[in-house]
Amino acid sequence: SSGINAEYGGPKLINVKHVSKSRKKGGKTADDDFLVFEAKVEILGNIMHYREASNGWVPKMNVMLFTGQHFTSSIWNDIGTMEDLASLGYRVVSLELPGHGLSREDPEKKIRVAEYIKLFIQHLDLYRPGLVVLTCDESNSNVMEYFIRYSHTSPLLKGLIVIDSAADQFTSMDRVLGTSIESQTLFLCGGTDSDCQTSANDWARNIPNSRVHSFSNAYREFYNEDPVVFNTILKRFLEYVAQKPQSEKI
Repeated sequence: SSGINAEYGGPKLINVKHVSKSRKKGGKTADDDFLVFEAKVEILGNIMHYREASNGWVPKMNVMLFTGQHFTSSIWNDIGTMEDLASLGYRVVSLELPGHGLSREDPEKKIRVAEYIKLFIQHLDLYRPGLVVLTCDESNSNVMEYFIRYSHTSPLLKGLIVIDSAADQFTSMDRVLGTSIESQTLFLCGGTDSDCQTSANDWARNIPNSRVHSFSNAYREFYNEDPVVFNTILKRFLEYVAQKPQSEKI
Protein backbone atom coordinates (compact mmCIF):
# COMPACT_ATOMS: atom_id res chain seq x y z
CA SER A 1 0.00 0.00 0.00
CA SER A 2 1.06 3.60 -0.41
CA GLY A 3 1.24 4.00 3.37
CA ILE A 4 3.84 1.25 3.66
CA ASN A 5 5.79 2.40 0.60
CA ALA A 6 5.99 5.92 2.05
CA GLU A 7 7.93 4.50 4.98
CA TYR A 8 10.59 2.84 2.82
CA GLY A 9 13.95 4.49 2.31
CA GLY A 10 16.07 3.80 -0.77
CA PRO A 11 19.16 1.59 -0.30
CA LYS A 12 22.35 3.40 0.69
CA LEU A 13 25.30 1.54 -0.80
CA ILE A 14 28.49 0.85 1.16
CA ASN A 15 31.76 -0.79 0.06
CA VAL A 16 30.94 -1.54 -3.58
CA LYS A 17 33.40 -4.04 -5.07
CA HIS A 18 33.75 -5.32 -8.64
CA VAL A 19 34.73 -9.01 -8.86
CA SER A 20 35.92 -11.02 -11.83
CA LYS A 21 35.94 -14.78 -11.33
CA SER A 22 37.31 -17.28 -13.84
CA ARG A 23 35.72 -20.68 -14.39
CA LYS A 24 35.80 -23.46 -16.94
CA LYS A 25 33.00 -23.30 -19.50
CA GLY A 26 32.77 -25.61 -22.51
CA GLY A 27 36.45 -26.50 -22.25
CA LYS A 28 37.43 -22.82 -22.16
CA THR A 29 38.04 -20.35 -19.38
CA ALA A 30 35.32 -17.72 -18.99
CA ASP A 31 35.27 -14.67 -16.72
CA ASP A 32 32.17 -13.98 -14.65
CA ASP A 33 31.86 -10.32 -13.67
CA PHE A 34 29.63 -9.29 -10.78
CA LEU A 35 29.27 -6.76 -7.99
CA VAL A 36 29.46 -7.36 -4.26
CA PHE A 37 28.29 -4.58 -1.98
CA GLU A 38 26.90 -3.71 1.43
CA ALA A 39 23.85 -1.51 1.86
CA LYS A 40 21.41 -0.17 4.41
CA VAL A 41 17.71 0.29 3.79
CA GLU A 42 15.06 1.88 5.97
CA ILE A 43 11.81 -0.03 6.47
CA LEU A 44 9.10 1.38 8.71
CA GLY A 45 11.70 3.68 10.24
CA ASN A 46 14.06 0.81 11.05
CA ILE A 47 17.54 0.59 9.48
CA MET A 48 18.36 -2.86 8.08
CA HIS A 49 21.82 -3.85 6.88
CA TYR A 50 22.52 -6.37 4.14
CA ARG A 51 25.07 -7.58 1.62
CA GLU A 52 24.34 -8.36 -2.01
CA ALA A 53 26.16 -10.02 -4.91
CA SER A 54 24.88 -10.23 -8.49
CA ASN A 55 26.01 -9.86 -12.08
CA GLY A 56 23.39 -7.20 -12.84
CA TRP A 57 21.45 -9.36 -15.31
CA VAL A 58 18.08 -11.00 -14.77
CA PRO A 59 18.94 -13.69 -12.18
CA LYS A 60 18.30 -17.41 -12.46
CA MET A 61 16.72 -17.09 -9.02
CA ASN A 62 17.18 -14.95 -5.93
CA VAL A 63 18.83 -16.44 -2.87
CA MET A 64 18.39 -14.88 0.57
CA LEU A 65 20.77 -15.82 3.38
CA PHE A 66 20.38 -15.42 7.15
CA THR A 67 22.96 -16.09 9.86
CA GLY A 68 23.24 -17.45 13.37
CA GLN A 69 24.14 -15.65 16.58
CA HIS A 70 27.92 -16.04 16.26
CA PHE A 71 28.23 -14.44 12.82
CA THR A 72 27.08 -11.45 10.76
CA SER A 73 26.11 -11.41 7.09
CA SER A 74 29.83 -11.34 6.24
CA ILE A 75 30.10 -15.09 6.92
CA TRP A 76 28.51 -15.94 3.57
CA ASN A 77 31.01 -13.67 1.84
CA ASP A 78 33.96 -15.01 3.86
CA ILE A 79 33.29 -18.67 2.98
CA GLY A 80 32.71 -17.85 -0.69
CA THR A 81 28.98 -18.59 -0.87
CA MET A 82 27.91 -15.19 -2.21
CA GLU A 83 30.58 -14.97 -4.92
CA ASP A 84 30.12 -18.63 -5.85
CA LEU A 85 26.37 -18.22 -6.44
CA ALA A 86 26.63 -14.77 -8.07
CA SER A 87 29.14 -16.13 -10.58
CA LEU A 88 26.51 -18.70 -11.63
CA GLY A 89 23.84 -16.05 -12.25
CA TYR A 90 22.01 -15.94 -8.93
CA ARG A 91 21.21 -12.72 -7.10
CA VAL A 92 22.36 -13.29 -3.52
CA VAL A 93 21.27 -11.16 -0.55
CA SER A 94 22.43 -11.70 3.04
CA LEU A 95 20.21 -9.84 5.52
CA GLU A 96 20.86 -9.06 9.19
CA LEU A 97 17.60 -9.11 11.13
CA PRO A 98 16.67 -6.27 13.55
CA GLY A 99 19.10 -6.17 16.48
CA HIS A 100 21.62 -8.39 14.69
CA GLY A 101 24.87 -7.18 13.11
CA LEU A 102 24.45 -3.61 11.87
CA SER A 103 20.65 -3.76 11.65
CA ARG A 104 19.00 -1.55 14.23
CA GLU A 105 16.89 -3.10 16.99
CA ASP A 106 13.19 -2.20 16.81
CA PRO A 107 12.53 -1.10 20.43
CA GLU A 108 8.84 -0.48 19.79
CA LYS A 109 8.34 -3.91 18.21
CA LYS A 110 6.10 -2.24 15.58
CA ILE A 111 5.68 -5.49 13.69
CA ARG A 112 6.87 -9.09 14.06
CA VAL A 113 10.28 -9.93 12.61
CA ALA A 114 8.59 -12.22 10.07
CA GLU A 115 6.79 -9.15 8.73
CA TYR A 116 10.10 -7.27 8.39
CA ILE A 117 11.33 -10.19 6.29
CA LYS A 118 8.26 -9.95 4.07
CA LEU A 119 8.59 -6.17 3.60
CA PHE A 120 12.31 -6.42 2.88
CA ILE A 121 11.72 -9.07 0.21
CA GLN A 122 9.01 -6.94 -1.38
CA HIS A 123 11.15 -3.80 -1.23
CA LEU A 124 14.10 -5.44 -3.00
CA ASP A 125 11.77 -7.31 -5.40
CA LEU A 126 13.24 -10.69 -4.48
CA TYR A 127 10.23 -12.84 -5.30
CA ARG A 128 10.80 -12.71 -9.06
CA PRO A 129 11.77 -14.93 -10.85
CA GLY A 130 11.81 -17.11 -7.72
CA LEU A 131 13.25 -17.04 -4.20
CA VAL A 132 15.13 -19.58 -2.09
CA VAL A 133 15.83 -18.71 1.55
CA LEU A 134 18.57 -20.15 3.75
CA THR A 135 18.23 -19.69 7.51
CA CYS A 136 20.60 -20.57 10.30
CA ASP A 137 20.52 -20.94 14.08
CA GLU A 138 18.77 -18.03 15.85
CA SER A 139 17.17 -16.76 12.62
CA ASN A 140 15.27 -20.02 12.19
CA SER A 141 12.18 -19.27 14.27
CA ASN A 142 11.48 -15.97 12.49
CA VAL A 143 12.08 -17.40 9.02
CA MET A 144 9.96 -20.48 9.74
CA GLU A 145 7.15 -18.21 10.93
CA TYR A 146 7.43 -16.27 7.67
CA PHE A 147 7.22 -19.48 5.59
CA ILE A 148 4.31 -20.86 7.64
CA ARG A 149 2.40 -17.62 7.03
CA TYR A 150 3.19 -17.03 3.36
CA SER A 151 4.54 -20.13 1.59
CA HIS A 152 1.10 -21.43 0.58
CA THR A 153 0.11 -18.09 -0.98
CA SER A 154 3.46 -17.29 -2.64
CA PRO A 155 4.26 -19.67 -5.52
CA LEU A 156 7.51 -17.79 -6.21
CA LEU A 157 8.75 -18.70 -2.72
CA LYS A 158 10.39 -21.80 -4.13
CA GLY A 159 12.79 -23.14 -1.54
CA LEU A 160 13.81 -23.18 2.12
CA ILE A 161 17.11 -24.40 3.60
CA VAL A 162 17.31 -24.73 7.39
CA ILE A 163 20.63 -25.14 9.25
CA ASP A 164 20.65 -26.31 12.88
CA SER A 165 16.94 -26.70 13.61
CA ALA A 166 17.66 -26.94 17.34
CA ALA A 167 14.87 -28.65 19.24
CA ASP A 168 14.40 -25.90 21.82
CA GLN A 169 13.55 -23.28 19.17
CA PHE A 170 10.22 -24.80 18.22
CA THR A 171 7.07 -26.19 19.79
CA SER A 172 5.04 -29.18 18.66
CA MET A 173 2.44 -26.72 17.34
CA ASP A 174 5.10 -25.03 15.19
CA ARG A 175 5.86 -28.34 13.54
CA VAL A 176 2.18 -29.10 12.96
CA LEU A 177 1.82 -25.71 11.26
CA GLY A 178 4.72 -26.73 9.04
CA THR A 179 2.21 -28.63 6.91
CA SER A 180 1.32 -25.26 5.34
CA ILE A 181 4.85 -24.86 3.93
CA GLU A 182 4.67 -25.74 0.25
CA SER A 183 8.21 -24.72 -0.74
CA GLN A 184 10.84 -27.38 -1.42
CA THR A 185 12.63 -27.69 1.92
CA LEU A 186 16.07 -28.99 2.91
CA PHE A 187 17.27 -29.43 6.51
CA LEU A 188 21.04 -29.51 7.02
CA CYS A 189 22.63 -31.00 10.13
CA GLY A 190 26.04 -32.03 11.37
CA GLY A 191 26.38 -35.79 11.38
CA THR A 192 27.32 -35.77 15.07
CA ASP A 193 24.55 -33.35 16.11
CA SER A 194 21.82 -35.74 17.25
CA ASP A 195 19.56 -32.93 18.56
CA CYS A 196 19.50 -31.24 15.19
CA GLN A 197 18.81 -34.50 13.36
CA THR A 198 15.93 -35.36 15.68
CA SER A 199 14.37 -31.91 15.30
CA ALA A 200 14.93 -31.81 11.54
CA ASN A 201 13.28 -35.20 11.03
CA ASP A 202 10.32 -34.09 13.18
CA TRP A 203 9.90 -31.08 10.89
CA ALA A 204 10.35 -33.17 7.74
CA ARG A 205 7.48 -35.44 8.76
CA ASN A 206 5.16 -32.41 8.69
CA ILE A 207 6.45 -30.48 5.67
CA PRO A 208 5.29 -32.19 2.46
CA ASN A 209 8.25 -31.36 0.18
CA SER A 210 11.18 -31.84 2.52
CA ARG A 211 14.24 -33.91 3.26
CA VAL A 212 17.19 -33.99 5.69
CA HIS A 213 20.89 -34.05 4.79
CA SER A 214 23.65 -34.71 7.33
CA PHE A 215 27.31 -33.75 7.01
CA SER A 216 29.35 -36.68 8.32
CA ASN A 217 31.94 -36.06 11.06
CA ALA A 218 30.69 -32.50 11.63
CA TYR A 219 28.78 -30.71 14.35
CA ARG A 220 26.87 -27.42 13.97
CA GLU A 221 29.16 -25.09 11.99
CA PHE A 222 29.84 -27.50 9.12
CA TYR A 223 29.35 -24.69 6.60
CA ASN A 224 32.30 -22.85 8.12
CA GLU A 225 34.42 -26.00 8.58
CA ASP A 226 34.07 -27.25 4.99
CA PRO A 227 32.65 -24.44 2.82
CA VAL A 228 33.49 -26.14 -0.49
CA VAL A 229 31.28 -29.13 0.30
CA PHE A 230 28.59 -26.89 1.80
CA ASN A 231 28.49 -24.59 -1.24
CA THR A 232 28.31 -27.62 -3.54
CA ILE A 233 25.27 -28.98 -1.67
CA LEU A 234 23.67 -25.54 -1.83
CA LYS A 235 24.20 -25.23 -5.61
CA ARG A 236 22.75 -28.71 -6.20
CA PHE A 237 19.65 -27.85 -4.21
CA LEU A 238 19.17 -24.60 -6.14
CA GLU A 239 19.44 -26.46 -9.44
CA TYR A 240 16.96 -29.03 -8.14
CA VAL A 241 14.46 -26.39 -7.01
CA ALA A 242 14.68 -24.55 -10.33
CA GLN A 243 13.50 -27.70 -12.13
CA LYS A 244 10.69 -28.66 -9.74
CA PRO A 245 7.06 -27.54 -10.00
CA GLN A 246 5.94 -26.06 -6.66
CA SER A 247 3.48 -28.86 -5.93
CA GLU A 248 5.79 -31.78 -6.77
CA LYS A 249 7.14 -33.73 -3.83
CA ILE A 250 10.77 -34.70 -3.41
